[in-house]
Amino acid sequence: MKLQFLFKPHKHRKFNYSPMYYDERKESLTKKRELYTKIQNDELTEDERRNMFRDSVKGQYSRAEYRKRSINTSNIRIFILIFALLALGYFLFNGVDEVDTIVKKLW
Repeated sequence: MKLQFLFKPHKHRKFNYSPMYYDERKESLTKKRELYTKIQNDELTEDERRNMFRDSVKGQYSRAEYRKRSINTSNIRIFILIFALLALGYFLFNGVDEVDTIVKKLW
C-alpha cells in the first residue's frame, strides 16, 4: 500500500482563477456621469460638492505635473544663463569694437 504513489497517475490541480481587469478611466467616467446627473437633478449634498471640488483640484495640480513644469522652467532658465555667459565671454575676448558692429547690424 505504501507504493501506491508509484502506480497512481498524478492529477492536475485546477484553480478557479478569473483575472480582473481594472479600467481607471472607465471608473472615473462613470463617477462623473453620476455626478452630472445629480447636478442636473439638483440632488447633490454638500459633502458630494466638496468631494467633487477636491477631485477637480487634485486633477489640476498633481505632484507629477508640478514637478515636470518646474523642471522644464529650470532647464529653460539654465539655457538662458549659459547663452548669456557665452555671449558675455565672446564680447569680453573680442573687445568692445566687435560689440558695436554686432549691435549696429542687429538694429
